[in-house]
Amino acid sequence: MNRTVLMSALLTLAGCGLSGGDGQARRSREPIVSCPASPAKDVFTAALCLCGDYRAVGEGAWVQGGSAGINGVVDVVGEHEFSGDVVAFGGVSGVGNLTVGGSLSTAGRVDGVGDVRVAGDLSAGSGVSNVGHLEVKGTLRTPEAEQWAGTATVGAKGAYAPLAGPPCGCGAEQVLDVGAAIAAAKVKNDNAAVGLSLTQSVGERALTLGSGSYFFDGIEAVGLHTLTVDGAVAIYVSGSLETVGRTQFKLTEGSTLDLYVDGDVNMVGESSFGAAGQGAVKLYVAGERKVSLVGGQKIIGSVYAPAADLELVGESTFEGALFARNVLGVGRLHVTFAAPVVATPDSELCQPAPVVPGVN
Repeated sequence: MNRTVLMSALLTLAGCGLSGGDGQARRSREPIVSCPASPAKDVFTAALCLCGDYRAVGEGAWVQGGSAGINGVVDVVGEHEFSGDVVAFGGVSGVGNLTVGGSLSTAGRVDGVGDVRVAGDLSAGSGVSNVGHLEVKGTLRTPEAEQWAGTATVGAKGAYAPLAGPPCGCGAEQVLDVGAAIAAAKVKNDNAAVGLSLTQSVGERALTLGSGSYFFDGIEAVGLHTLTVDGAVAIYVSGSLETVGRTQFKLTEGSTLDLYVDGDVNMVGESSFGAAGQGAVKLYVAGERKVSLVGGQKIIGSVYAPAADLELVGESTFEGALFARNVLGVGRLHVTFAAPVVATPDSELCQPAPVVPGVN
């Protein structure tokens, strides 16, 4: 099994705006070779989507700005807070406190020890049982009477309606085939148009890429070698993505990057992400991996790895969206949803920009 390790600078894809040589006007964009389509809006529809389970012990999870879907079970110890709707298809259990700002739904059972507070409806196909306090401001929907050793405050009670199915599209016919996308890009890409070979490593020299699709057999960069994304760019990597240093990728203001990797992702260095990059970076990982976050991690961008297990040790922060298989570990997970930014054929990123006289 390959191992995908996101160290202290995973997605060091800097969202830094570039100005002209005089620092007053933005230079014209790199030439547009093509305008690659992005699957981001189809796959990143929730703040958190798991094909398997969420099992963690620690300070808990905070998911803000979007919904959370778990096809398996939520089995946790600690403090957990979700600002939107939560669907935990397999059930909810654990020790601690759970707060849901929307509705909580499961085809299984809600049980454990602690307080459960739901601002919307609570629907549990196998009922609810717990020791602690239950607060449902909306309607409690179960096929049987609740078994609650403690206090309970319920706005109303109603009939349970079975869920249509698991919330996340994880079936073989539903997942994005990242490996196939990379294989297709090896055959059809824009490398030749900008003078790049298929076997060239980005680490050999600094590169600036305008709107287009580019293929690399691997990316290796050490030190201050940089790849600047200046437009709507898709990069396909067959093999490992390995970088060591302060800044590996930079995005000019308004640019977007879809990064597809069929191999290990190992990044070590300082994060230099700017606010201009929010929602603009999307990482798609092919195959069965283990994604390990050790220590304080801040990832500004969205990660799609439906066959990967996310192992947490310490505090991990995502500003974007997270789509994985299982979340396991000890620590604290923050996910703040940022809708993915994509370019369309009529976007400025895909239109030729006039050269402004006197601006570099």
